[in-house]
Amino acid sequence: MHTTPSNKIGFVGIGAMGLPMALRLSEAGYDVRAVDPNPQQISRAESLGLSASTDQASLVDCATIIVLVAKGDQLLSLLEGPLFTDGSRVELAIVMSTVGVEDVRRFAQALMNTQIGVIDSPMTGGVVGAKAGQLTLFTAGSAIDVQGAVEMLDNFGQIKHCGVNPGDGQAFKLVNQLLAATNLAVAAEALAFARALGLDGTRALELISSGAGGSWMLTDRGPRMLEAPESRPTRTHLNILAKDAELVRMSASSASFSAPMLESASQAYRAALASGLGERDDSSLIDIFQ
Repeated sequence: MHTTPSNKIGFVGIGAMGLPMALRLSEAGYDVRAVDPNPQQISRAESLGLSASTDQASLVDCATIIVLVAKGDQLLSLLEGPLFTDGSRVELAIVMSTVGVEDVRRFAQALMNTQIGVIDSPMTGGVVGAKAGQLTLFTAGSAIDVQGAVEMLDNFGQIKHCGVNPGDGQAFKLVNQLLAATNLAVAAEALAFARALGLDGTRALELISSGAGGSWMLTDRGPRMLEAPESRPTRTHLNILAKDAELVRMSASSASFSAPMLESASQAYRAALASGLGERDDSSLIDIFQ
């Protein structure tokens, strides 16, 4: 049986999503510590009042660890570090990254015979949602672990219960990401099509967004798509959604499921990465459509 986590929270990863989430918990009164391999993110976090370091050992006295790494191998590598070994006070690990079903299951399996609980809770809602506490959390884990973390997780947004087995939250998130990846690609293609027809992009976005062809991706990313490439703010790197699209593609293949819409969108992401757009805002996907 796992205990309710204490007030001391450690973040592994304070990138575009992790930093505003860590700040929300700090503002809510939690004792927040963070680690990240990027010294620039460490400096930024410290300038905002957070305790941050590049050394995972600085989190060993935290009861709860929130994991926001980019890839599954990075998640599994944490098992070899100081956080989940003897001497650590970690009681609960919450995986909030989108890293795929199998790697989260491997992570949870490795900790099964310890006193450390695992919650699988990937989220959606983007940087805007992270800052506003309006994310959707696809949460799976034992009832006692989830109940112990609810008060803290409520600071991030709305919990959607996805079952008791870590990995199930990832599965629901992959369904979400199939929609997100294809919707973004179609939104970019549609606005590029409007431009090819000689239409005013802003007017096209205004009229279409409120109709049956509208979508959250069109409404949220559309205005940035219409900006000049050099003027777009970078809120979510394109390579993040490209990575998620590849995760979905691999999971679909493993399930012997044909996903032709995703395959078409994936071609757009591969073209964008090949054009050097990976570190730009994901609205820059429109730049590959001529």
